[in-house]
Amino acid sequence: MGFSFNLGTPINTALFAYILYSVQHIVFPTISRPKTIPHEFKSGYSWMPKSHPSTVLFKTYSPKTLEPFNGNDGGRILLAISGIVFDVTTGRNFYGP
Repeated sequence: MGFSFNLGTPINTALFAYILYSVQHIVFPTISRPKTIPHEFKSGYSWMPKSHPSTVLFKTYSPKTLEPFNGNDGGRILLAISGIVFDVTTGRNFYGP
C-alpha cells in the first residue's frame, strides 16, 4: 500500500493549487506600506485622551435616598446588593419597574 498522488483529477489539482497559494502567503506575507502618513500622526502620537471621562462619585445611599432611582418615568435604575450600588439602567427590560 503506497501513497499515490495524482494531479489528473480536477479536484486534486485545485486543492494542490490552494495549498501552494496558502503556504506562499504564510511564508511570504504581503506587506503594504501606506503611501502617505496619516495626518493624525505627523506630529507624533500621544496615548493620552483629548478629554478624560467623567469621574465616578462615591455617595452613601440609604434606602430612602435610593428609592427615587426605581426607573419610573424613564429615570435611572440603581440596585443595591450587599452595600454596593449598581447602575442597571441599561438592563431596563430586566430590572425595570
